[in-house]
Amino acid sequence: MPRLTQYVSSTGVRIYRIPCLALPDLPLRVYLLVGAGEPTLIDAGSGIGNCSSEIVAGIDRIRHEFNEPIAPSDIRRIIITHAHLDHFGGLSQLVRIMPAEVVAHPLDAGALAAWEEYAVMSKQRLGLFFREAGVEAPLGQQLLAASRFERTRLTPVPVDRWLSDGQELDGMKIIHTPGHSAGHCCIAVGDVLLTADHILARTVPQQWPERISPFLGLSHYLQSLQRIEQADAFRLGLASHEEAIHNLAHRIDTIRQSHRRRCDRLLGFIADARQPPTVAELAHRMYGELAGFRGVLALTDVGARIEYLQQLGEVRLGNLDEVEADHLAPWRFVR
Repeated sequence: MPRLTQYVSSTGVRIYRIPCLALPDLPLRVYLLVGAGEPTLIDAGSGIGNCSSEIVAGIDRIRHEFNEPIAPSDIRRIIITHAHLDHFGGLSQLVRIMPAEVVAHPLDAGALAAWEEYAVMSKQRLGLFFREAGVEAPLGQQLLAASRFERTRLTPVPVDRWLSDGQELDGMKIIHTPGHSAGHCCIAVGDVLLTADHILARTVPQQWPERISPFLGLSHYLQSLQRIEQADAFRLGLASHEEAIHNLAHRIDTIRQSHRRRCDRLLGFIADARQPPTVAELAHRMYGELAGFRGVLALTDVGARIEYLQQLGEVRLGNLDEVEADHLAPWRFVR
């Protein structure tokens, strides 16, 4: 777990990094902004285990360790950077003790305000993707059960205000960066960029195929990377996972190269295959056994890359006649 840390932007905003454990193996950073209008919390954690209490305790520690006159009840705004469970699952718990308006991008707001509908529809689309990917039915059911799209998992929370690209909000600038999620937003605070999950210091952010939901996909993600690269220079990037990023341009270039290497590796697998492979076969070749939530991530990662390569014209369906004749036939790909 990282330590509680203070950063100060070029505009004088005090940014506090609060560590918490979103999942047993997933540390998370949420951020408290003081000096950018009303006290603002960036993301709400998962609500799992002690995550919410760690966030509340972190705010209390800020008061004691940094002499910042603030308490959890002083938080007036919670911005959700994107609608993944580790970032908004604790929202219903925090709004009980924080008199805060909830702010999110409209493309992700449905997950917060209408979770049951969002979960059911997402699970249905994921199941369709598994079928197209060539996942056998028993494994597909296991993976759907591990996908975390249970309709009773979360309590919906109304969204009070929508974020929009380019919006100026009390010294914060919103940059819509779709790809990792449809409504993913980075937040510029002077010379500091809160990157959420868009840019991480060591990990290449997870990708999902756009055919599961609009504005996902590797194509959108790479375009969003370019937007950050073309934005004003930032001294520091603060992400939701892993350490601070001190050279964003270098990290962006490294991520872009990693995506290209992984795509080239998949093209090599396709060229070496005895018959046109499915996404499931490629995912097994690339990541090993497909089980649990990691299996979901492996399939969606490879699915997003194959979708991108198909958009570029580097792969195409190798069993077009079969797919046309049988809507249950898995999709197989050739270079």
